Amino acid sequence: MTPMHSRHRWLLLAVGLLASGCGRHAAKVSGDVKLGDRPLTSGVVTYTPVKSGPSAYGNVSAEGRYALQTGAEKGLEPGDYTVTVAANATPEEAANMGIKVARAGIMPLLTPLIYADIRTSPLKVTVKPGQQTIDLALKPGPPGKHP
Repeated sequence: MTPMHSRHRWLLLAVGLLASGCGRHAAKVSGDVKLGDRPLTSGVVTYTPVKSGPSAYGNVSAEGRYALQTGAEKGLEPGDYTVTVAANATPEEAANMGIKVARAGIMPLLTPLIYADIRTSPLKVTVKPGQQTIDLALKPGPPGKHP
């Protein structure tokens, strides 16, 4: 085989691996997050595997949407997950709630505490391969407390 043919073979192999999704996660998850009947407009959604493996996370947009990634890569692996959601108040929201902030940068939770703690979160999902929408509905309750 000539050096040119060998180079083409390696190039085709590399393109084939990239096209097959080597190094990419098999599932892509996004959805809406609501607290009661209103979209949550900030916060973080975290999917933690029930068995083992890395967690996936996504920031909640101002429109109340999230999309998951694992590390720097979009998506996550299929499987069973416990979901946590935590949104902190802005300084203005904390003041409106009558809460004095002890230290700059540490804001109280807007979401009920039950959803921020993996040990108490009632949100359980099964992620399948491929693109899917998983909407999350949180019951309102006292911020930072169990509903």
